[in-house]
Amino acid sequence: MAGVNYDAQMPRDPFADDPNDPASFLEADEPMPPLSEDERASIRQDLELVAEFQRVLAPRGIQGIFFLCEDCDEFHYYDWDIMAANMSATLAGELSPVHEPSAQPDVSAYVPWDYALGYLDGLDAR
Repeated sequence: MAGVNYDAQMPRDPFADDPNDPASFLEADEPMPPLSEDERASIRQDLELVAEFQRVLAPRGIQGIFFLCEDCDEFHYYDWDIMAANMSATLAGELSPVHEPSAQPDVSAYVPWDYALGYLDGLDAR
């Protein structure tokens, strides 16, 4: 699978090197259009924010960000490293690495993006 970022901590694909891999029968996804310079700059800025969020919030027990998924109408929880890996993959023109969220995340350890931004703004205002 060209363009997929592989995480060495993930289990090996059970269909690796199998000529009958069910995924081999799927049509290829249409390639994503290249990012504009504005989109690239925005993602780089968000990547810097994630690093700052982690630096400031992780020592306070905050493990990452949560978002409301518009597709399934449920919250999704992303650790700092997963957020950074997804953004880095996007900048590199790759698909985001496959990751499994925690089966039962401690929802009190995740905050919305806007909360994290507000927290940094509050620190800067002192």
